[in-house]
Amino acid sequence: MKILRRSLLFVGAIVLISNVTQSQEQLKHEKKFYLSPEGKLYVNKSLPIYFRIATSADENAKSYLLSPNKDSKKYANPMYFDTEGYNTFRSPSKVDTITKKVIYPLQDIIYEVYSDSKAPITSFFFENKKYFKKEGFYYFNENIILSFNIKDVTSGVDESYYSINNSGYKKLAEKLELNEEKLYEIKFYSVDYVGNVESPKSINIKIDFTKPETKLSANPDVYNDILSPRSRISLEAKDENSGVKKTVFSIDEGKYYNYIRPIVISALKEGEHTLSYYSIDNINNEETKKVYSFYLDKSPPMIVDELQGNTFIANGKEYSSGRSMVKFTAMDNKAGVREIRYSINDGEFIEYTGPFYLSKSGKLKVKTFVTDNVNNQSINTIMTNKANVSYVDLSGPTLGHSFEGAKFISKDTAFITNDTKIKLAAKDNASGHKRIEYSIDNGDLNEYNNSFSIDNEGIHTITYTGYDNVDNTSTNSFICVEDNIGPKIFFRFSILSGKVRNMDGKDYNVFPNHVVLFLSATDESVGFHKMLYSINDLPNKEYTSLVTGFQAGKLYNIKVTAIDKLGNKSQETIEFYVE
Repeated sequence: MKILRRSLLFVGAIVLISNVTQSQEQLKHEKKFYLSPEGKLYVNKSLPIYFRIATSADENAKSYLLSPNKDSKKYANPMYFDTEGYNTFRSPSKVDTITKKVIYPLQDIIYEVYSDSKAPITSFFFENKKYFKKEGFYYFNENIILSFNIKDVTSGVDESYYSINNSGYKKLAEKLELNEEKLYEIKFYSVDYVGNVESPKSINIKIDFTKPETKLSANPDVYNDILSPRSRISLEAKDENSGVKKTVFSIDEGKYYNYIRPIVISALKEGEHTLSYYSIDNINNEETKKVYSFYLDKSPPMIVDELQGNTFIANGKEYSSGRSMVKFTAMDNKAGVREIRYSINDGEFIEYTGPFYLSKSGKLKVKTFVTDNVNNQSINTIMTNKANVSYVDLSGPTLGHSFEGAKFISKDTAFITNDTKIKLAAKDNASGHKRIEYSIDNGDLNEYNNSFSIDNEGIHTITYTGYDNVDNTSTNSFICVEDNIGPKIFFRFSILSGKVRNMDGKDYNVFPNHVVLFLSATDESVGFHKMLYSINDLPNKEYTSLVTGFQAGKLYNIKVTAIDKLGNKSQETIEFYVE
């Protein structure tokens, strides 16, 4: 019998044991032969091979170990397969089993064997589940089914195994159900029919039903859930598992906004308010909504001066003698008076504890400084010529603001662009207006001389204070939203493109000539105003209905322009071919 190159005959093999240790011991698997149901014989490629010959098919028949010729002796008994997969050994001619004559034309007798050294490949997937992945961990907020795909290119998959959280390996079915809120460290591998062992793989899965927790704090100038215009509300969210995705809040059951920075409340009206808030983690566990009720106190205390003793009133003014005492009474609308201080002739401010004498003669100036429990303050001045008290101006200027240029007002919010000018105004009918100071987003104070604009996109708080000529002040705040971004443009065709055409090195989707093009636009701030479109550089048309009438055998370039209510523009180009 002639043995050709890559032609192999085997009857027995030596068994090798694979022993791989991870954090828990991997099972031991024998390297072996495998006869498939189709009659194909597979052998682990690393096993040694011996040739034996017998005159009977009986398993107990006497057989003889074949010895190679002198040239091959060094590489046989044992020998090893050199080729992965399909191998053969041949006898040069077929002989009729009855007549014992050679069959013509001559044909080889072929014996087949499959050599296999490649381990299976096991992969996993999740069935119709959304997850969040962070730092190698898969997070789910519900029970899941973990499924596996197992492939082997030669002898086929014999068994698969898995281990959870360092437990011993068990045989793996197609799926694992995970239904407890905890961390799963799952290791898995597969073995083929000839004992090739896959290196263990692992996956970390966290089942997480726990909701985030959000804590609220307010500062400064807070007193028993009474807040001042200077107060800001901070929200701090924590989630120990997948992490916080976002925190949202709503004031007075209005629209919900994403929380980014401490919430400024100075633009709210004075009075009772509620702030609703909650957080969502990265796998959409949603915290139960929380509500914080507070009162915004914008009003400083009022102070009334009273001359006790020898006093009289004439022409609407009150006069007193040097033996008169000055009494102050302060009143506050909500938070309550914290302290009163006074100064005589610009001297040191003294804490007021009760009525006092105007002991100095001549012209006197008494200045009062009163503060409530959320630090709202008012300053008042009394001028006196020993026996008479002149008119006292207690109130600050009346304030207002306006916009020059593009603007859009929605409810209490003004939307502007970076070209819009902001004007501030003050009026005082008593001592007269002196100056205005303003700040943007609680930044540096600026003296107001001319209208100004804001360069940054987003929500801004303008706080301004007017001073009259006796330094009474009035403070006001308003919120404006700067929007310089045009609407987002969307388009779709009435028919899905079934093919692509390449023209001048560029691919274009191809549609039939009865295709219809739909256009739409969305603006996140002020809303969409109108949309224009130009076909192949023709003059713009306003989009009022779907676009039709396309000609066959033509390339189309449609330029779409969307404009919002502030005049901000955005553009989109649509290119396609009509056949």
